[in-house]
Amino acid sequence: MAEQNINTNSITAKDIKNALLEVLNTAIRRKFKINSKFVKDHLSYITRLQLAKELEKYIQYKARQLMPDEASYNRRIEYIHGYYSEELREKLEKLYNLYYELSQEEEKDEISEIDASEIIKGLLKMSNK
Repeated sequence: MAEQNINTNSITAKDIKNALLEVLNTAIRRKFKINSKFVKDHLSYITRLQLAKELEKYIQYKARQLMPDEASYNRRIEYIHGYYSEELREKLEKLYNLYYELSQEEEKDEISEIDASEIIKGLLKMSNK
């Protein structure tokens, strides 16, 4: 189950980037090959984050894509417990927890359920003409 001790209001793209860098640093210190899929993938995540035009929106999108629900989070945690040990597992858990907590935040620009229903009604009326 996801830890509840992180204040979700303070999770930023910088927090995610730092957690990714910690994972990458730990993997390299654990002698993962520089051209391994693990290292390449995490390096790519950092690169894409750096290239994003709107960092906070991008990281919110990625968090929701990676951790849409608690079941997804739990599957990832279970996976890393089966494949990684000690410090690298801890760093991955921290990263995944940040993603999960961020994915659970309310969308700041989200349309309310009532407004969404009204928009759908309008679209249905237009499509029936």
